[in-house]
Amino acid sequence: MEAAIQQHAVPTKAEFHMAIARRADRWYSACLKITRSPDLAADAVQDALLSAWSKRSQFGSSARLETWIHRIAINSALQLLRKCKPDRFAALETEIPDESISPHDSLADTQLESRLAVALKELTDIERVCFVLKHFEQWRLKEIADELGTNVGVIKQALFRAVRKLRVNMADMRS
Repeated sequence: MEAAIQQHAVPTKAEFHMAIARRADRWYSACLKITRSPDLAADAVQDALLSAWSKRSQFGSSARLETWIHRIAINSALQLLRKCKPDRFAALETEIPDESISPHDSLADTQLESRLAVALKELTDIERVCFVLKHFEQWRLKEIADELGTNVGVIKQALFRAVRKLRVNMADMRS
């Protein structure tokens, strides 16, 4: 698929379908971590797919289609988050199970995810968004600052506060 995309800049319908089949669950999961709402996450992914399809002529063949759509999904989630009030967020309720790990590891992962979801609720919106984008989505500080319309210093402070709060809230899990 990647070779086909690199030959022509505009992705085909089949390539979009392939990307969706392979990565839609990952896009949803990333949006869910940002919005903390299954409905908003689903809306963000849907908005991202519509936007990506309508702007497919802008796709640069130097990037992977899945990565390009993932970035659009993250941006859609952030836009939806800006429109909503903080008290409208719901707790993480759904997660797509990974069937490739052992039951013991799965239980440990589930417990960790549950504790992390609770701990993330204790963060402010900016702390949570910065933490998710930096540590889950691997964004650079400058990218986060640009997306949130602030400077890198504010992002560093938010990340510092987020990590400090998470360490305190999850201290008993260190072993």
